[in-house]
Amino acid sequence: MGVLSSVNVLFVRIAFLFTLSYLVLKDVNIILENSYLEILSQSMNLPAIAMNKYSAQLGMVSMLFVTLALGDLVPLLEDNKMYFGSAVPVRLLIFFVVTGLSYIWEGNLYIHNNVVFAYSFVEVWLNFIIYNSLREEKMETFKAKSQVMAASELLDEDDVVAAAAD
Repeated sequence: MGVLSSVNVLFVRIAFLFTLSYLVLKDVNIILENSYLEILSQSMNLPAIAMNKYSAQLGMVSMLFVTLALGDLVPLLEDNKMYFGSAVPVRLLIFFVVTGLSYIWEGNLYIHNNVVFAYSFVEVWLNFIIYNSLREEKMETFKAKSQVMAASELLDEDDVVAAAAD
């Protein structure tokens, strides 16, 4: 189990979503004027978004981020690996498509902008790490179970041989 276990990366994603939610409510320009976001926007030739920090839609966006974070936090605290095994590949596919569309679809400025691209790109990155961690943990569990099964079969064969000798 490495540093990048699925649980650790899921907690990073949850913290990222809670942080976005807080910053959207506090002052959205902290995010929009971030130097990394500006460099990414200029290098990818994406239009930059400018928003009023008192925009009414920001409250709804913040609640959306909180809902996404809580949607992962509850199954994570329940140690529900089956949920993440099915949800993460779907999220990865959706955000990969959104990232591609936000870069390619220049006619639609609702999607073709720096905020949609950057958020979708971070989600693709995090969900890819989560997916790989989940797959690695599943393989480790499978190997451990197969070793236990092989050991129990050897014990059963020894019992049969001992019973036949008697």
